[in-house]
Amino acid sequence: MTEFVLQLLANGLSNGVGYAFVALGLTLVFGVLHVINFAHGEVFMVGALAALLGTRWGLPYLATLPLALLAGVALGALLDRVCVAPLLARSHDKSEVLLATFAASIIVFEAVFVSFGAQAENVPGIPGVWTAGGVAVPWQRVFVLGAGIVVLVAMEFLLRRTAFGVQLRAVAQSAFAARVVGIRVQRVNSLTFVLASAIAGLGGALLAPVILYSPQIGHAVIIKAFVVVVMGGLGSVRGAVVFGVLLGVVEALAGAFMSEGFAAAAIYALMLVTLLWRPHGLMGRAA
Repeated sequence: MTEFVLQLLANGLSNGVGYAFVALGLTLVFGVLHVINFAHGEVFMVGALAALLGTRWGLPYLATLPLALLAGVALGALLDRVCVAPLLARSHDKSEVLLATFAASIIVFEAVFVSFGAQAENVPGIPGVWTAGGVAVPWQRVFVLGAGIVVLVAMEFLLRRTAFGVQLRAVAQSAFAARVVGIRVQRVNSLTFVLASAIAGLGGALLAPVILYSPQIGHAVIIKAFVVVVMGGLGSVRGAVVFGVLLGVVEALAGAFMSEGFAAAAIYALMLVTLLWRPHGLMGRAA
């Protein structure tokens, strides 16, 4: 029984790190630009697609990770240039950006669907299994966990110890005050959006060998990422990390001991309770 639970925890931790990747990008964009990017799941999907295509072209799996990162950067820059920056520059109505990114998500999904098909495909990752104490964990899941820790530590360093991080936090607190002291707010907004997309693209490539690639992969992950940011708090980076990992673990444990539908319902019920009790999230700050 103990080995079974440890196996579930290992699987849940690796999935949770993936959710944290996506939720981290969502909460970064909301914290700085104060908009919700509905196309974020499609960026995750494109990262997974880049890993799939890279392995088809004969690249080793690890060599596809920079490819996925670049795909996330490219798509993020395109979305920012077309859907985000122009609308934020001409209007204070953030709902326009929300609708534009929603439309962009449909366009990206349909383009991938038409170009590459709808079938689910396995992305060959790191082969082999790591065994310890009777618990067998695929090396791919171990790699996801390790890579996730590295990226999250790097993000913490970027936000707390670099000039760009200081500017990002200044814009998040007050774009007007940031302009007054000479910070180029539009540049910070665009770089933040692209950074969030790069993280999502890399997350897609990391998780694709674990959960299979399909054009629908972004839809499933973005819903869970929204649960994470609602519970952790929109704009809370640490909340995204903590509750991303927590969701993965809870999902793995609940799925083993109850039906999948009931487990999902329990998670959404918990999100509803969080909204009623603390609308700004458990680790977010009230406006």
